[in-house]
Formats: sequence, C-alpha cells, structure tokens
Amino acid sequence: MNTRAFDQTWEAGDAIGISGTSGSTVYTNVQYVTTGGNGNFTAGTSGNEIYYQDDNSVTFTAYYPWTNLAADATTITADTRAQASQSDFDFLWSRQTGSKASPNVQFIFTHKMVKLVLTIKKGDGVSYQEVQDAVLSLGGFKNNGSFNVTDGTATATGDNLTADWTFAGNSTETGYNAPLLKDDAAETVSYTLILFPQEFSSPLPITATLTGMQSFSATLDFTAANVDAGDTGAKNEWVAGRQYNLSVTLHKTDITVDGCTIQGWDEADGGNVNAD
Repeated sequence: MNTRAFDQTWEAGDAIGISGTSGSTVYTNVQYVTTGGNGNFTAGTSGNEIYYQDDNSVTFTAYYPWTNLAADATTITADTRAQASQSDFDFLWSRQTGSKASPNVQFIFTHKMVKLVLTIKKGDGVSYQEVQDAVLSLGGFKNNGSFNVTDGTATATGDNLTADWTFAGNSTETGYNAPLLKDDAAETVSYTLILFPQEFSSPLPITATLTGMQSFSATLDFTAANVDAGDTGAKNEWVAGRQYNLSVTLHKTDITVDGCTIQGWDEADGGNVNAD
C-alpha cells in the first residue's frame, strides 16, 4: 500500500471535498479528483464545477479523503484497527482563498492524524527471520474516532481502550496488519501506523511474540518526545500531525525500547484546483 502515509504524493483517482460560499451560492463537499495523480484537481462530476459568483474573495476548505456525506453531516467516523486501509482515514485538511482575479486555489494540506513508526530489531538470541515473523500487539489507546471536515479536527472517541490489538502477524484479522518496510541490510522491519491524536493516562503496553515462544512486553511513553518537540507542559500523548519514531529490540529474554523521536510530516501540496 502506497499512500501519503509514506511518500506525501497523490495517486491517480484521489478525491478531495471542497466547501465554500460565493455570493448566494453555497458549495458543500464538492468532489474534485486528481485523475493523473499530479495534484491538479478537476470536478469529479461534469456540471458540478465551482464558480465565483461575484468579485469578492472566497474562503474554501478542503479535506481528504472525500466521502459522500449526508447533506447535514460534518464528520467522518473511522476505526483505525483496519491499518491495511490507511488511505480511508489518513485525514488531510486545508483552508485557502480564491477570487475571480486569482481563480486557482492552491491547497496546502496538513496531516490531522498521528503517524507512529515502529522499527523492530533483532537482539540477543533472535534471528532476522524471527523479527519478520513476530506477532506484535499494542494497547492502552482508542482506535475509534471522528474527523470534522469543517475545521479539520481529528478526535479519538469512546470510553474503551484497545487491549492487545495485533497490528503485525495477525492471521485472524488480516486487514489489521499495518504496512511494513523490510531493510534486509540492517535486518529490521518497520511498521507504519496511522492513529487518532489522544492523551494517555499511562504508558502504552507493546507485546511481541516470537514463533513458538512466550510473549515479551514493554511500555511506550511519548512525553520525552513531546518535550523535545518544544511542547510547554508536554504530556504522554499523540499530537496531531506528528510522526513518532520508535525502535524496539527483541531479545529472547525481554524487549528494549530505544528513544522516541519526532519527525514532522511534510505538507502535501494539493496543486491548483481550477475554480474559474
């Protein structure tokens, strides 16, 4: 799977939803598609183009991925356990202005979810094959949430915390398995997770089970990473738009977790949307 979670690029057929008011005309969730995957968008349906009704500037909002919402709906719900379908909830959002004098709107999209990259390494008595075959689980957070297309806010919802959610090596729910990248030279496997921003009351438990062996556990705390990011009053939380990088080393006796670092997601350039 190759989405903005990996390379910040658009794919052919990607669709965004644009809203704005020009004169007395209200445009709501109008689908625009980049048919060539080059970031240039046109109306998904001929006849649904957005037009400036007067000479005044218009503020438009846009989000990705476009969803066929009901007329009065402003939110999209998602269950992030389905990591094999990350493009369904890798939410992007932008606000820009345009006018008849400057009709092409260049949306600069920002990520509204959290990206967690877990790199699994082999330690004492563990082979590269065992690293590749390891069953990995994460808990202590909310998988469900909603995205507001009006203001671009992604929010974790519900009262229940996920327990022992298997995101790698899941043979029962294969759609839960996260995209991975193997580095044969370094003998590591990196898993990319897209999740809702949220705060935690305690460190998150991560568990690894090696083939034919018992499970080993450790905990993940993101406070130090947020301190390094410059947060005032940093907390153990996932902040929207941030990429958290963690290295987890598997030993036959335990797990060690290397320091968590933060990498800002690059902005995804939405290209020129033709709104003549």
